[in-house]
Amino acid sequence: MPNRVVVKEQKTIWGSCSSKGNINLNWRLVMMPLDVIDYVIVHELCHLKHPNHSKGFWNLVREFMPDFEGKRRWLKENGARLFSY
Repeated sequence: MPNRVVVKEQKTIWGSCSSKGNINLNWRLVMMPLDVIDYVIVHELCHLKHPNHSKGFWNLVREFMPDFEGKRRWLKENGARLFSY
């Protein structure tokens, strides 16, 4: 369970998870498909257990969202356009 969740302006990232268990989400997520928003949230929640991008982290993401690669690809291909708002 996160300590706190905040939606705010973030210049280059979609979300982050601090060592204190605080999750920050970029307000621009509202412009994404719902399944991509779900991926970003799952990604950050998994950082509560694995504060890195280790194999264990990605296995945990996959456990909750087996098809996460497609959502991650969508972010890489389309995400930068949302920063022009």
